[in-house]
This record gives sequence, structure tokens and C-alpha cells, in this order.
Amino acid sequence: MPKAEKIVVKTVNRPSEETASALTDWFFDSFDLSGKGDDQEREMFKELINNTLKGIGTTSKELSGELNMPLSTVIYDLNKFIGSGLIQRKGRKYYLRAGDLESTIQELQAEMISEFNRMMQFATKLDELIEDEIHGRREKRTGRK
Repeated sequence: MPKAEKIVVKTVNRPSEETASALTDWFFDSFDLSGKGDDQEREMFKELINNTLKGIGTTSKELSGELNMPLSTVIYDLNKFIGSGLIQRKGRKYYLRAGDLESTIQELQAEMISEFNRMMQFATKLDELIEDEIHGRREKRTGRK
């Protein structure tokens, strides 16, 4: 069974300055991906976006060399990105989930809507079961149906 994604979306005020750096920070904060305050994981994410837009994937070893980061840190961050649903691994290479960031977010949105619809069905059924249980208890106490 594949590992479940944990998609966290926080409401964060959008920056007034629309630079790649400011928007990346906002994006990371919105998806609760911010780590210890260093910029390495943001740079890694930008590198993954750039390479995906070029149609090429990136290995963890390449990222480690390009960003001068320990391989263990790169793999840790990549796994965090995979767990958030933003990045996927194909063979030894890592890519954005879709061909660009906008398409990636659209895919995540569609998945979340589908999951919420499934949860709504569950909630409706659970409400019915609990209501039946409550009425069943009342009927037993009062002797009425």
C-alpha cells in the first residue's frame, strides 16, 4: 500500500512583494514545509521546478552536489516533498507531480475535493447510524417505537 500523503494547507497572508523568493517563502509557509529557517530546501524545490519545466528529472545525488548539501538531508527533504504530494519519484529521478507548479496544485485540489466528497458520504452515514442508535435507546427506555 502506498504511503499516504499528508497535505497541510495553512492560511498565510500573501506577500506584498511578488518576487520568486517571496512567493516561494509564502508557498512553503502555506504548505507547512518550512524547516529550520534555512533556504536550502527552498533552493532544492526551485531546482526541482526548474528541471521539471525543462522536462528533466533530478537525482538526489545531483541535488546534493548542486546545492552542496549532505545526501541524507536531500533525501529527507525529498521525502517530505513526496509526502506532501508535490513531488514524485520516477526511477532514480524526482519531478514535480505534474509538468508545472500550477498543474501540480490543480491535481492536488482535485484529489482533495474527491477525498472531501468521500468524507462527506462517511459523515452522512455516521450521522445516520448515531441517530438510529440514539432513537433505538429511547425506544428501549420508553417501550415505544
